[in-house]
Amino acid sequence: MTASIADLEARLTSVEKRLAALDGKAAAQSGVDEEAAAPSLGEGYAANASTHIGHVLLIFGGAYLLRAVTEFEFLPTAIGMLLGAAYAIFWLFMAYRKGGLESQHTNAAFFGGTSVVLTLPLLHEATTTFALLSGTQGVIALGIYCVVAMLVAALHNLRTLAWLVTGGGIAAGMASLVVTHAAVPVAVFLLLLGLVSLWVVYWRDWMGLCWLGALGANLGVIALVALAGTDRWPIEPRLPFVFAVSLLTTYLLSFTFQSHIRGQLVSFFEVAQALVAGSIVLTSAVLATQGGYLDISTIGIMGVVLGCGGYGLAIAGHTRDLRYTNFFYYSAFGLVFLLVGTGLLIPLAWAAVFWALLAMLMAWFSGRKGWVSLSLQCTFLLVAAGAGSGLLSSGLEALIGDPSNGWAVLKPTHIVVAMATVACLFIPVAQHSDRWGVLAGLPQLVVLALSVWGVGGLIVAVSAQQLAGAGGMEPNLAVLAAIRTAVLSAAAVILALSSRRRRWPEARWLVYPVLILVGIKLFIEDFPNGQPASLFVALGFVGTALLLAAPLLKREPTPSQ
Repeated sequence: MTASIADLEARLTSVEKRLAALDGKAAAQSGVDEEAAAPSLGEGYAANASTHIGHVLLIFGGAYLLRAVTEFEFLPTAIGMLLGAAYAIFWLFMAYRKGGLESQHTNAAFFGGTSVVLTLPLLHEATTTFALLSGTQGVIALGIYCVVAMLVAALHNLRTLAWLVTGGGIAAGMASLVVTHAAVPVAVFLLLLGLVSLWVVYWRDWMGLCWLGALGANLGVIALVALAGTDRWPIEPRLPFVFAVSLLTTYLLSFTFQSHIRGQLVSFFEVAQALVAGSIVLTSAVLATQGGYLDISTIGIMGVVLGCGGYGLAIAGHTRDLRYTNFFYYSAFGLVFLLVGTGLLIPLAWAAVFWALLAMLMAWFSGRKGWVSLSLQCTFLLVAAGAGSGLLSSGLEALIGDPSNGWAVLKPTHIVVAMATVACLFIPVAQHSDRWGVLAGLPQLVVLALSVWGVGGLIVAVSAQQLAGAGGMEPNLAVLAAIRTAVLSAAAVILALSSRRRRWPEARWLVYPVLILVGIKLFIEDFPNGQPASLFVALGFVGTALLLAAPLLKREPTPSQ
């Protein structure tokens, strides 16, 4: 009876303490007990650290014991190495067991790290010092161990172990490459290790590990590309390009799964790795083409396929909802590869025409969907078309070039690209966006500048050839200077007029820069080379442009298009 009463009192006391804790009124005695129970620095952290260090030292002592037994030939070398491998893997198993308990995570990390430090040198020695494994067999064993260790790290959220496995695997792989010359197996291993680290990051939402894994994967393929050109390395000439394409493709498929299946936003890592992998593909393709091992059309077809794939991913339903990140990433990716692919498949001049027509299509879709990013892509396509067709270089030569060094060559493709550029100004595009802010009008501003550059250059090229003898033995520099000044002054007035339309408000930002360039040109070209008649024309056009620009810019845009 007494014992029952005592038990009841103890339970009531426990209930009272819990209620007091909930009310924020813990008893003073409880605070004293907790303070007394809390570990001090000497009894807690230092004791735990010494325990872990002691575990590690004993584990390494056991490993050295096995090494000594093997070296003194108490056991055959093969059996001693096998026992050493089993000993190292046992501690990985202990990391797996301890990792299942939250309180044992530190022990698990120590056991796992010790296993990595024991296993990787052991595998290297088995391949190099004792020749128990060939170079390929050693890389396969290294790959199996790293996959198992990464699985243990991912299952129990052991981030430190994952970093050790990834970093140690890359170091061991590169060491094996130097010693055994097993370039292809090492490249496969590093590529798989990079992908495994990426997927572990996607699974556990870790930070940074994917960069280290991608570094190893990139180094493996770069080494293959660099070593393929030497006679000492038995590498098939086409393999570097195949591995580079595999690097790009596998990472892009992983990025696609992350963004389209899991619905995650594209991060800076995806952007950087795609650029690096694409650069490696381009480098390997150039080397293979120069060596005669690869047809240029193969690269072009691959670029077109990847470009279409990028646009296909960009217009997927979920990507459109996140167009500021995922949409921009995949559409830009598609644009770059489509430009490269078409530029390699067809002659550059005709590719420029295709890009100009595609720019018109982008402008139409931009206005229809209200996406400023497509307007920006239209601008990139027009720049590429102008550069590829030679319109930009010919226009620049016509506007500021020295006619004594030859004259701008006019081609039909120049006219087509110039007409497409002007047509893009008359196709309504998206010019307002909460996400872009004031930058939403930047693409249209660039198209206006390209129009002045291209069309103005064409007008000067034709007029100067007819009126100033440009392209002949003795061109009239005074007339040429006047023609250039007249065209640029007229362009400034047209820009000022265009700014009054709601479709081209950005034109006002180009008026005074053009006029400033004309003013500088007067002192650099017109006055030194001019004659009274030519200067009369030049000054008349500049003065009229200055008088008209200010009033036109002060007026509000008309409500019409």
